[in-house]
This record gives sequence, C-alpha cells and structure tokens, in this order.
Amino acid sequence: MHIEVISASATQPNTGLAATPYAGDSLTVRNAKSGSVIKTLAIWTTKQVAGFAQIAFPSGHDTTRGWRANDAIGVNPLQMPLGFGLEPTPQELLSITIAGSNVAGDVENLSMLMFYEDMPGLEARLLDAAGVLSKTEKLTTISMPIVSSAGPGYSGEVAINSNNDLLIANRDYALLGMYSSTAVHAMTFKGPDTSNLRVAVPGVLRDEVGASWFMLLSRANGVKCVPVFNSGNKTSSFMGVATDENAGTFQVTAFLALLK
Repeated sequence: MHIEVISASATQPNTGLAATPYAGDSLTVRNAKSGSVIKTLAIWTTKQVAGFAQIAFPSGHDTTRGWRANDAIGVNPLQMPLGFGLEPTPQELLSITIAGSNVAGDVENLSMLMFYEDMPGLEARLLDAAGVLSKTEKLTTISMPIVSSAGPGYSGEVAINSNNDLLIANRDYALLGMYSSTAVHAMTFKGPDTSNLRVAVPGVLRDEVGASWFMLLSRANGVKCVPVFNSGNKTSSFMGVATDENAGTFQVTAFLALLK
C-alpha cells in the first residue's frame, strides 16, 4: 500500500483556469497494479477568493465537469465527504480546474491525498487506526518553525530532529496528524518510510482535523493510511509546507504515537 499527496495551483484563475501541478508532482495517475484500488482519500483547497475546484478524468462521472465543489476563502480541508473518494484508473490524466481570485499574482491551491492499494516499486509503511491504537505505548510531539519560500510549491523542508532530538532511538512512530499555528495550504512529511514521497495534512486552524488527520481518514475509508517511520531515519525524514505566493514562518506540530 502507498499514499502520497499531489498538489496543483492556478494563478489569478478568476472564473476558471486549468491548474498546473507543483514541481515534482504529476497529474497522471501512477501505474498501479491492474484491478487494485486507487482512491483520493481527501481533497482540499486554499483560496484567497471564494470559487470552485473541479477534477475530471476519462473514467469519472463525465469528462465535462466530473467532480466540482464550491469553496470559501481560506483552507477548506474536506472538499470530499469522509469515506468517499474519486477512483481513477492507472495512467489516467487528471484535469483540474480552479476558480478564485482575479488579482494579479494571487495563487489558489488544491491538494489530493492519493491511496494506492498495490503499487509495484513503492511501499509506504502504513497502519490502520485500530492497529495504531493497539500498538501505542506513549504519545509525543515534534514542533518546529518552518520557513517557506514564496510559492506555489513545497518548501521549507527540515529534518524532523532539527529543532529537538528527543525521539527514542530505533523505535517506530505513527504520524497521527499535524497542526500549524498559522493557516497554510498543507504541512508535509516525507522520508525513507514513505518511499521518499510526501504525505500531507491541510493547514486549517482546527485541532480536531489536523491533529488526527490520518486516523480520521483511516477510520472513514477503512484502509491503512497512518504513516509509520523509524526514528533511525530521523536525519532523512523531513517536515515542510505547501504555500501560495506568500512566504512565511509556520510553527508546525506533528502528533506522534510511539509504537510497541
């Protein structure tokens, strides 16, 4: 099983503009094993002006509008009802349209957390919510300031031990969720245990969403999607953010469960 975030943006999209993927991301669905489940566990947007986001693909409901949802100013963390998701097929191209600000330079963002049931060559370490609860020994957090570049894109990535280095050596931890003290489009995590591809949490200022993000998605979708990493990989595991055109400093907290 594998999960990863895919993000795209549009600048001054006004009534609607085709979105461009972030550097390093692709809107072409990965070539998973035929017949295996591919699903968007979550879709979220960050808007400077209210508008909409739309995703269409050949095997979807239709190729004209597909899935479309109106969204408000700010971070909109659950643009897809919990437990439901779009299910494209391998190698399909996702066509994303974003509407929002008509101000020059304003960036509007969209992210999708993708789940692949069987992905040859990629295998993230994942648990389901019940597995995390049964294996949890103690809880802890990692908190650090992340300084972003002007986006759109991923930036500010720093090793998880850069601000404090208190994880117990050679132990597994589950990443339950993340929270930022300042709103941001997304908070990201990547390392050897995620196949060096990013997973992400929407940077909405709601503890009940961010702190338990991966646990919520696991319960709602009935799949293993809570990332697990080993503290031995701390120097090559990174936290970062995804932003619009505005740079900033974001105090990000990762909520962790030490596993037995």
